[in-house]
Amino acid sequence: SVAVEEVFKSKVEEIEKKAEKPGSLARSASYITLVSMDNAWSDHLQNMEDLKEGVVFLKYMGRDIVAEYQNEAFKMFQGLQDKMRFNSIYSLWQSLAAPPAPSQ
Repeated sequence: SVAVEEVFKSKVEEIEKKAEKPGSLARSASYITLVSMDNAWSDHLQNMEDLKEGVVFLKYMGRDIVAEYQNEAFKMFQGLQDKMRFNSIYSLWQSLAAPPAPSQ
């Protein structure tokens, strides 16, 4: 929405002024995105390993393990993409939030 974009742009300008270095928000956003992607990817690889071990049991149920693996892996990859987007945006938004004012 327009209001959210205006608030975001004002926050970006405010942080850029405080940092006194143009582009620092971009560096922060890149770092946050990379860390979020790295963490999500590590989790995804572990989940894929668990899936690989789990589909073996489907063979005993008479199901096609290759098709099951492909279907589940595709769903997990879509979830990975969503998780990367969400975590990156959430972490960036949290970094833009002003710290609470000290109480007197």
